[in-house]
Amino acid sequence: MAGYFEGVGRKLLANGYLIIPIKPGHKRPALDSWQSSRLGVADIARYPGHGVGVLCGQGARPLVAIDIDTTDDELASRFVLWCQDNLGATCERVGNAPKILLVYRAAAEGWGKATGAWFDDELGEKHRLEVLGKGQQFVAYHIHPDTGQPYEWVDFFGGIETITAAELPVITEEQVAAAMVEFDRLALEVGLAKVAGSRAKSVGQLTSALEEDPLMAYEPPVGIDLAEAKRLMGYVDNEDYDTWLKVGMGLHHEFAGSVDALALWNEWSSAASNYSCIEDLEKRWDGFGRSGHKPMTARWLLKVGNAGKKETVRAEKRIALEEAKALILSCSDSIDLVGDVAAKVGELADDMALRAELAGLIRLRFKDLTNTLLPVADVRTAMAGGRKIPVLNRAKRQMTEFGNAERMLDHYGDGLSFVPELGAWQAWTGVYWRRAAPVELEHLAKETVRGLADESKSIENDDERVAFFKFCAISQRAMMVRNMVALASSDPRVVVPVEELDKHTHLLGVGNGAVDLRTGKLLPPDRKAWITTITPVEYSETATAPLFEQTVRDVFHGDDEMVSFFQRLVGYSILGQPKEDVLVIPYGSGSNGKSTVLGAIRKVLGEHAKAASADTFLASAGVGSSSAGSAREDVLRLRGARFVYVSEPEEGSELREGLIKSMTGGDPMPARGLYSKVTVEVMPTWVSFMPTNHRPIVKGDDHAIWRRLLLVPFTRNFDSDKHVKKDPHRADKLELEAAGILRWCVQGAIAYQRDGLDLPAKVKDARDEYKRDMDLLAEWLDTCCEVAPGFVASNAELWVSWEHFARNRGELRFISSSKSLGRRLLSRGFGAVRNSHGLRGRGFVGLRVRDSLDA
Repeated sequence: MAGYFEGVGRKLLANGYLIIPIKPGHKRPALDSWQSSRLGVADIARYPGHGVGVLCGQGARPLVAIDIDTTDDELASRFVLWCQDNLGATCERVGNAPKILLVYRAAAEGWGKATGAWFDDELGEKHRLEVLGKGQQFVAYHIHPDTGQPYEWVDFFGGIETITAAELPVITEEQVAAAMVEFDRLALEVGLAKVAGSRAKSVGQLTSALEEDPLMAYEPPVGIDLAEAKRLMGYVDNEDYDTWLKVGMGLHHEFAGSVDALALWNEWSSAASNYSCIEDLEKRWDGFGRSGHKPMTARWLLKVGNAGKKETVRAEKRIALEEAKALILSCSDSIDLVGDVAAKVGELADDMALRAELAGLIRLRFKDLTNTLLPVADVRTAMAGGRKIPVLNRAKRQMTEFGNAERMLDHYGDGLSFVPELGAWQAWTGVYWRRAAPVELEHLAKETVRGLADESKSIENDDERVAFFKFCAISQRAMMVRNMVALASSDPRVVVPVEELDKHTHLLGVGNGAVDLRTGKLLPPDRKAWITTITPVEYSETATAPLFEQTVRDVFHGDDEMVSFFQRLVGYSILGQPKEDVLVIPYGSGSNGKSTVLGAIRKVLGEHAKAASADTFLASAGVGSSSAGSAREDVLRLRGARFVYVSEPEEGSELREGLIKSMTGGDPMPARGLYSKVTVEVMPTWVSFMPTNHRPIVKGDDHAIWRRLLLVPFTRNFDSDKHVKKDPHRADKLELEAAGILRWCVQGAIAYQRDGLDLPAKVKDARDEYKRDMDLLAEWLDTCCEVAPGFVASNAELWVSWEHFARNRGELRFISSSKSLGRRLLSRGFGAVRNSHGLRGRGFVGLRVRDSLDA
């Protein structure tokens, strides 16, 4: 049988990958100098039975592989989903699940290897992220030496065998660094602990020094009730101090510091020999949740409590087994054995393994007493107290992939939904619907298969039981598991059309439910609202933000009209219905507070706020639109956003007026992913804020573009203004007022719905001044031309004058041709003439060029 190197090596070479042979039974290459090897088609036959490795960081299309080295299913699933959303969907390889590797193309050759910090779980297992670059390789096709199973490509593309290196998504150094930060954040969020002294290492051009995003540090309650918590606590040691403290913190987080939860903690604690008093518990209770660090949640209680329960149950089962065995072996009468002892044993044996062992022992004892073998069906009937055990209703759930898909939804369907248009699964978190990674669904499918054995308890016939267990074995095949997920995706119980998602724009998803923006009231989480976007900040109808409000007042020089307008403007942006058709341009010289204020708003809005590159809205000086005719992936990423924060544009950048008109016109915009063949329509739900120190250049002079530009002047300078004191830590302090700032935004939405934007005079004047500054044609007419009814000038004269004027200012792109100049002059009221007014050829009447070109 040919090895993988012979089987797929030729195809990988054709796809542009640099391949090397991997030793049979190992992960390491078969070559000593593999880092610099360049094998061709002629070399394939030299390595029979070998696996295939792929080099990173080299060649015309250097690869970078993100190796997710974790045994935590949740961490792997959530990080893969983040990569898909932020780096692009790509090829994904699994060797020893849930560990997974994602393959991208590096923006440049020669990247070294980068590693994240080490993390520990409660079992002492290590977890971290590695980014493979030059000098590294990954095994693409082989048998995994630990699992004995083939490496598997689990993406929808079919692996790198079906995709060329040129088609892989390209990622930058900044994106890699952001991925490392995100992995660290998620690792802490799922309960892993960072190893003391362990640090991320960046090699070559890679870095991991980005700031973590505080918007994602949200821990929702698990969803257990007090009765379940009490049951779990019964299996937890209340003598150990650390354990005792963790139980208290978990209860405080799960039940929002309620009095009932405190009473439960006290009841459990009072049974310990080292119990102090209720006052001691109350003091600690009041301090929980105020550290600002990641909270201890009831997930820890679930894990420890269930582990304790399992150990207790195992001990109880061992005792029950010994008691049942003694009862059977001590019985000396076959009638008593079948009529009495078997029923008592049946009550003790509530586990399939116990029941099977004891049933066999009863049969052996019956044979010892009677020299006759009792039928298995009769033993089961006797152990059931003379009652027939019900036969499995196979008409309900068949022994097929279809039946398994239904079984999976029987168990997990209430918390799942599938969106056909996006080809994406979603999982209910208890607050909102989040995107579920494919590996999460495969995990649920595997858990369903593991639970198949429970159905065998109701199968009476031995032959049927044998057939069922064969089906259980077949169901464990990887293809069966994948097919379960595929079949489940068409089940009406979980299918939800994409138009249902976030369609109630008056509802703003928050950390503890949804806010009705029409009333400002908090509504409880509702699955049927189909909210997929939230801010992790919990909404409070009584929260305040005095420091933030003072900051806004300081920024606008205490101008109440501007302060109220700005609050209405922000409130308008979060409504999800941008009917005002405006692009907001907060402008002013440096150190004016706009970044602090807008940054605080952006943070509290969480996923409702998205960042956009200035390149989406602007073209650099002298450069045309880089997106003309290409896939609008940048627009696709904004789908569902409400507040879009545009990065600082470069000085001299031109506004892409056509895009601005489309984005603020209230009509759907076509967009598609970089590697997608499907174009989708994106309805703008967002308002864009483009803070800048340098206003972008606007070439057009028509009303359609200028009515869309909303200038918000930030004129205070906190460095030079002696009336205010600059606070370098103001942004950090504002994070403590997140709930109050969120309520401020909601109040702004209510105020907008009542009063509209109602532009202040300062805002109107700023737009008029901006328009005057951009009117280069008017400046040329004043400087280089004379205007009077009897004057006339040829097109050639006018163009020479304009070209000289505009080129000297570096602004020829405003009007770059004689035809464009003619159209502009017509729009200003000058008449076009031909062979008249003493002019041969084409020209304009009403103006003439001054004699001097010194302007």
